[in-house]
Amino acid sequence: MIEINLKRRTLYLIVLLLIACVSAVYWDVDKFEFISFDDSQYVSNNYHIFSGFNKKNMLWAFTSFYAANWHPLTWLSHMLDCQLYRLKPAGHHLTNVMFHLLNTLLLFFVLKGMTGAVWRSALVAALFGLHPLHVESVAWVSERKDVLSAFFMLLSVLFYSSFVIRQKRSYYEGALVTFALGLMAKPMIVTLPFVLLLLDFWPFRRFALTGTVSLNGDVSQKRFISLCIEKIPFLVLTAASCIVTALAQHAGKAIGKTDKFSFVAGFANAMISYVNYMGKMFWPVKLSFFYPFPATLPSIWNLLFSFIILFIITFFAIILVKKKPYFLMGWLWFLGTMVPVIGIVRVGSQAMADRYTYIPLIGLFIIFVWALYEVAARSRMFKSVTIGALLVVLCLLAYQARKQTQYWKDDLTLGNHGLSVSKENFFAYNLEGNYLLSQNNYREAFRCFATSLFLCPEQEVPLSNIGLIFLKQGKPKEAIAVYKKLLIKDPDNIMANLNCGNAYGLLGDTRSAIACFTRIITIDSTYALAIHNIGEAFEAQRDYQKCRSYLLMALQRDPNNAETYYALGNCCFYDNDMLAAVQWYKKSISLYYDFADSHRQLGKAYSSSSRHDLAQREFAIADSLTSLDTAKKR
Repeated sequence: MIEINLKRRTLYLIVLLLIACVSAVYWDVDKFEFISFDDSQYVSNNYHIFSGFNKKNMLWAFTSFYAANWHPLTWLSHMLDCQLYRLKPAGHHLTNVMFHLLNTLLLFFVLKGMTGAVWRSALVAALFGLHPLHVESVAWVSERKDVLSAFFMLLSVLFYSSFVIRQKRSYYEGALVTFALGLMAKPMIVTLPFVLLLLDFWPFRRFALTGTVSLNGDVSQKRFISLCIEKIPFLVLTAASCIVTALAQHAGKAIGKTDKFSFVAGFANAMISYVNYMGKMFWPVKLSFFYPFPATLPSIWNLLFSFIILFIITFFAIILVKKKPYFLMGWLWFLGTMVPVIGIVRVGSQAMADRYTYIPLIGLFIIFVWALYEVAARSRMFKSVTIGALLVVLCLLAYQARKQTQYWKDDLTLGNHGLSVSKENFFAYNLEGNYLLSQNNYREAFRCFATSLFLCPEQEVPLSNIGLIFLKQGKPKEAIAVYKKLLIKDPDNIMANLNCGNAYGLLGDTRSAIACFTRIITIDSTYALAIHNIGEAFEAQRDYQKCRSYLLMALQRDPNNAETYYALGNCCFYDNDMLAAVQWYKKSISLYYDFADSHRQLGKAYSSSSRHDLAQREFAIADSLTSLDTAKKR
């Protein structure tokens, strides 16, 4: 009984330490902003997400290839956050931290259950929870897919472990279901069947590589074949996920050209990236949110060095397979789980990414910890030195991870850090430009976007933002010229169509504006902002019947949009329907009380209805809100 209580206390202590240490690294992410790099696409400017749960949004999550991905569970998790926290970044960031904490604890319990090694499992979990390479997956809201897919993958491994130990079919089915859920969060975990086979080798020892009989007495070759057959349902899910992902990537034009040069460049980048990832694991400095793909092939010496390193490690993993089976398992875990993102097939313009290490590094952590345990077991002195060194390492990792976390505070901080790592980081210039644009510093924002385009001319985002600068400067003709360039490349570019339509609206060319907005709703019939803008264009044409029709249609898509209710109020006001105008202005104010124009227009509607006392009250509120807004800007 005393021994059981001690074991429980040890587990409680480990869990509390893991929670405390990980929380200390990420404790102030609730003060961070959304990052314009993908967060706008995934959350803040994605009305399917920020409008929360409804049937249309849920259907969209399961049927859309938006952002060149099919990950409905990730979309649903973002919708839930918006339902709970709206567009306040704090809640979204804390959800990521929560999943990272759960993953850290899950990893501990999974390893402890498979190996029985409590403190070694705790150390692997600590390395996972505190490593700076994992900051990107946690501090970046858009990488919800990373922490969510890892959560379901680890759950799947937990169920599989229970199946192996207890041989109950329900655990096998649980592993299969959680694997399917993980694939719906991010398809990177397609290698799970391979991982499960590795776990069959070690620590479960369900088959052996070096003899004819495994530890449970079965003939090794036959046993291996039966274990492969056991993984067929998992492989079916993997195949289905790969097909859907390929369709999504092609639909989103995310896969680069597959000519001879790009394949050679991709293979070379893969070899070098494997070694770079290992280097960053041991020395996690100069980490960046984006590592540009090199414009030229790497030197033959760099490639040869990387190949030799990989070959030597693989050679020793095979040679030591009898004495140190964990070495081969951990090494193949790292190599295998990295395959979907290693860059042989080029997806996007990055050479590598910190977030890609979230699951693969577990394999290297296992090798590191189990090897250290063998060293420490040699003598008391070695044990004392090893424990002391590990404590120092964990403290340094926590410090570096916390430092890395602070770079994700906002666009400007992240962009500046990216440029401190590499002056060729064109995405960093984009982030700086986005921040400066939000501060209305158009001159410096233009310089950043122009520099980004100079470094990588095929980009669309910085060119689109240059058009937006012209639009904000009241230069619609220049903006239209920019957006026409984008629309020649991609007529289905929603943001280019939207802003081009807005520019035509500034010129008074409502017919062309309506054509641009209509193009958007042929691409996405639920895009509420485009429908809203068509309504306002008809208002400019004084076609109030069509204006009402389109604005009401927009409200069906986005029923909590204060601006659309305000526009409806204006439409009715100019159509001399004061009763309806009052109704819509009130609704707008109920959703966004601090909007001075709604109060002012409501006052005008009351005045036109000879309700002068109410009109004076609304005028006073409008003046007060305007004064407060002016004071804030000072």
